[in-house]
Amino acid sequence: MTRAIACMLLLFAAGAASAESPEPGRWRVMTTTLSGPPAPPQIAMRCLTPDEVADLGKTFGPQASTVNSQCERTEFQFDPSGLKWRMQCRGQINIDIAGQFVFESATRYSAMVVTRATMMDLVVQHSMVSIDAERVGACP
Repeated sequence: MTRAIACMLLLFAAGAASAESPEPGRWRVMTTTLSGPPAPPQIAMRCLTPDEVADLGKTFGPQASTVNSQCERTEFQFDPSGLKWRMQCRGQINIDIAGQFVFESATRYSAMVVTRATMMDLVVQHSMVSIDAERVGACP
């Protein structure tokens, strides 16, 4: 699994060189869990509006929705080729979540998101997911 993760990170770095912003439209988003028991990829359809594409940092950035925890964005780097962010929450449950999105072309993007949650110094969640998205047409 570590080799697969290293290969994916190299692909992200290579794809960033010739990237452009995603186009608005209907996107097929495939999410694959790389940690824990093997599971089939989850596929969802998403409509990206012109407003969402105009603010990719907000659209693909971390969103805090925790109870009894304070969250802070500790890293945020955005340029036309990609987005890299990290958010840490401290409180009843401590969460560290990091994401890296690579906008490979106007019709394709990929990402890696790693989450680690602890409670009373015990790891209660550790997940790593990859996301591959492809524009499939106009929104209905």
